Amino acid sequence: MKRFSIRHRLLALLLGSLTLVWIAMLALAYAEMREEVGELADAHMEQSARTLLLLDLQRLQLLSDAGAEHHSSHRPDHHFNDHDGDDDHAQHVDFQLWSRDGALLMRGPGSPAAAFDARDGYRTLDLDGGSWRSFALHDAQTGYQVRVFEPMRVRTGLLHKLARRMAQLLLPALPILALLIWIGIGRGLQPLTAMSRAIGARGAGNLQPLALERVPAEVQPLADALNNLLARLSQSIDRERSFTADAAHELRTPLAAIKVQAEVALAAQEERQRTEAIQQVIAGVHRTTHLVQQLLLLARLDHSDAAMIETVDLAALATECAANYAGEAERRGIELEMDTHGACLLAADPTALSVLIGNLLDNAIKYGRQGGHVLLRVERQQADVVVSVQDDGPGVAPAERARLTDRFYRASGSGVEGSGLGLSIVARIVQRYRGTIGFGEGLHGGGLGVRICLPA
Repeated sequence: MKRFSIRHRLLALLLGSLTLVWIAMLALAYAEMREEVGELADAHMEQSARTLLLLDLQRLQLLSDAGAEHHSSHRPDHHFNDHDGDDDHAQHVDFQLWSRDGALLMRGPGSPAAAFDARDGYRTLDLDGGSWRSFALHDAQTGYQVRVFEPMRVRTGLLHKLARRMAQLLLPALPILALLIWIGIGRGLQPLTAMSRAIGARGAGNLQPLALERVPAEVQPLADALNNLLARLSQSIDRERSFTADAAHELRTPLAAIKVQAEVALAAQEERQRTEAIQQVIAGVHRTTHLVQQLLLLARLDHSDAAMIETVDLAALATECAANYAGEAERRGIELEMDTHGACLLAADPTALSVLIGNLLDNAIKYGRQGGHVLLRVERQQADVVVSVQDDGPGVAPAERARLTDRFYRASGSGVEGSGLGLSIVARIVQRYRGTIGFGEGLHGGGLGVRICLPA
């Protein structure tokens, strides 16, 4: 697919706009010239009429005879049809002399056949198959009327020639202007070219922000967007590296323990010792499998913002999750209590919400005291759906609560093995749905309480 060019598009827009402006200016100039030519020609006709009235009849007759000789030496069709406006108006202005009673006393050889009209002034007439401009003037002393005629095509020819000359002056400037615009657009796009070269010359690991000192205002949004993208990529890569290093560290210990127990099982001489070692291997595999599942879930949450969004009743979903953990709570003698207040609907991914509630319950049951109490509450508070899980276990010191969502962090003194990823996964899901998470006291002034607010 052929890509469009900003330079070509700008050239077409600018040159097209200038061409339209020029055409409009030519049209206005043509209208102005037509008015000016008309006024000048009318003034010339009036001057000619006044001059003719100053002459006596003998001189007028000589002028008429001279005009007849000139007219007979030129073909009429050449005289009028091919006129280009170069000749003086005097060669195309003809006259008629009328008496007071309307008798035609004298006429020039080129004047049209016109009826007597006692009115003075300017007229535009259709005579002899053509359009004529006339001016009539009376002499108060003699009573004579002089009518001066000029074919309108003379003025039209002059206008056309002036318009052609203007076009001949302006049209050659178009390619020159196009070249100048092309060069100017190229210089204007240099910041984009420089930015493209700077990005292309970078190494794969160079995610430093672009320098913005000489970036024009029009390119600033693009540069800012690129810098934001580079910053997000840098954060993502740093997060990947940290995640990989932490995962390798966390997996190294259980894998080493599994290896040791496997070697013990191989070297055991007694069946009881071998059985205990194999049981330790199975337990280690179970812990490692759980850790890997948590790692994969966290990685998926970190790299995918797209999810199957649907309307979820969080109260009903929490009830299902509590039923799934009822067996584990019973094994530890923990009373798992549900407290819901009707339907709590919100648009979310039901799988992610199941993971969120499941991890909260898993933490509360795992780190709560033997024979204790865990309360899961789901309720609507104004525009939010609030999920809270409280236990009456040993709890977490206030100074450590801020780190509970850190990856692989385990609170001191818990005495229970865990991946340290459960609350990190919960925090990531809450962040995805623009919610908030907070930690406080649990039940009866002890234990730990986790409170999550999700926009409905």
